[in-house]
Amino acid sequence: MAGRSLFIAVMVVFSSRVPTSGGCGLCWRFIALSYRWMSQSSSASGPSIHGGGGTGYDGQGSPAAYRVGALAYEPAVLCDCKLKACRWISWSNGQPGRRYYRCRRARTDMDCKFYRWVDEECSAWYKELFRDLRDAVWKLKKDVAKKEAEVEDKDMQLVAKQMEVEEKKKEIEDKQMVLQVKHQELNAKEEELIAKQQRLEAKDVVEQTLQAQLRMKNQCMDALVLSVLLVIILVVVMLNAK
Repeated sequence: MAGRSLFIAVMVVFSSRVPTSGGCGLCWRFIALSYRWMSQSSSASGPSIHGGGGTGYDGQGSPAAYRVGALAYEPAVLCDCKLKACRWISWSNGQPGRRYYRCRRARTDMDCKFYRWVDEECSAWYKELFRDLRDAVWKLKKDVAKKEAEVEDKDMQLVAKQMEVEEKKKEIEDKQMVLQVKHQELNAKEEELIAKQQRLEAKDVVEQTLQAQLRMKNQCMDALVLSVLLVIILVVVMLNAK
């Protein structure tokens, strides 16, 4: 139940965060894991339709794989439907390991209810042995299924974390791009300020040059005026001396 809650939560995150365009390896891996996990959950939750017989069967399926198909036997035994009956192995508490014939349409609306034992009933000691072996295999299968479910949950959590990391990485890359654009803008403004500063410095040089030229002109004018005054004074002195 917790695994299903986790699956639903992660799928909500996935649907809200997966990009609308382009491919993503993690996204496809997450979908594959989710599909496999749900398939295993569905197959584990339902009982097998074969391998039963008798009473006390809990629907966990045959503890061992069938090495021969249910119809791979001769001579054929026909059920009341006049069809070759399937040969299964019972793993019930009452008849563990005992083979039986059953209508191939069993558990359907066309089931003729045909049922016949193949083997003689074994002793209580063998029944107990079969039950112990059956229960041991079932327990191991349950343990393995539980471990596999835990591994699948951990794997899904890991993929979800990887998706979050990829999303954070993309956010960081986007922020870095924004910062890079702003840095370029700042560089452009700095270059513009440097150009303005250079123009101002050039104007200052021109202004200083003009001021120097003006001072030179003023000095020349002062010298000229002083010379004229001296000439006038000399003329006056000479006139007075006569």
